[in-house]
Amino acid sequence: MENNFNEDDVINRISRYQFSIIHLQDEVVGFVDRAFAILYDDDLERQWTLRDEEGNRHVVTYNKNLQKPMLIGGWTELRHIYELHDFHTIYFGYVGDSCFHITIFPSKCKPLSIARFLKRIEADQPLFNGPKLHFFIFLNPNQCNASHLDLPADFGNYLRQGRFKYIFLYGPRKTVKCKLLLRNHPKKSSKIGSGWKEFCTAHGFHQTIDLVFEVDHMKSNQNVKVLTYCNF
Repeated sequence: MENNFNEDDVINRISRYQFSIIHLQDEVVGFVDRAFAILYDDDLERQWTLRDEEGNRHVVTYNKNLQKPMLIGGWTELRHIYELHDFHTIYFGYVGDSCFHITIFPSKCKPLSIARFLKRIEADQPLFNGPKLHFFIFLNPNQCNASHLDLPADFGNYLRQGRFKYIFLYGPRKTVKCKLLLRNHPKKSSKIGSGWKEFCTAHGFHQTIDLVFEVDHMKSNQNVKVLTYCNF
């Protein structure tokens, strides 16, 4: 069943999130950006409606698996419709209600882009099995350039349980050891200190961006997976 939405309304709405999927020549599935899947998990249904630049609509099936989110049903049909026989980039712009604008680039992806995409799929895999907790931070440019990052209370409380002096941020490009600054007086605060700026620089963060911090739900763990949007 297709999602019900007004076409004129959707085409005029600004995308809430953008990511890219590279159509892999020998794969019958499309690998979805993990950060996006986690951020919008409550909003996403198992059926997604895609609309291209010419107004054509397609329905694909999403596996709704946060460990390895993929488009499973309808992906092969999409390949045939657009005659995708090689490695091609498909741009997704999410507008809400499981509806997307898509742009398909007919030219073959460059080998470097393919390599980055495959490396990113591997890098975004969870650090551990079992239940996970997710904390979200919407970074602004000042936070990207700052020497520290103030943490939300719930994330800070999670890290306080382990009494860690340092945590390890596992990003798509680099793992960085960061100092924790946990204070109770005169006001309770939790911050990531030295190492934070290095992490941002390594990943090229310099503008507003959504970050997902994924941690072990079973016990406080100093290893933290950091996920963000995926474009190539």
